[in-house]
Amino acid sequence: MAFFKGSYYETTAVFEPPEDGVHGFRGLRGRAIANPEAVLEHSVAIGDRLDQMAQNYYANSKDWRRLADCNPDLIFPEDMIYGPEAHPDKPEVSAKKTGFTLLVPRKREVR
Repeated sequence: MAFFKGSYYETTAVFEPPEDGVHGFRGLRGRAIANPEAVLEHSVAIGDRLDQMAQNYYANSKDWRRLADCNPDLIFPEDMIYGPEAHPDKPEVSAKKTGFTLLVPRKREVR
């Protein structure tokens, strides 16, 4: 498998076939998650979106994964935001979750 340069999956290892010659799984191993150092805190507001936060902090909306990597206690990246679109049928959940603090790491080093 090939990924474009700079992809988060560019250096991910593939599953090696077993030595007995049987066809193994043709795919990638899990991506190693970086442990970036947090340099800022972001207080979540209703309507925040991951791509908009990434654009604001990194000038690249696709770098939202940096936010996810720096907040490993949240299993799903969507759990980092609580805008009306996150819980359209439960506005009280959105209102209750505002003010949640996200850690924001430095911009990723370009290889």
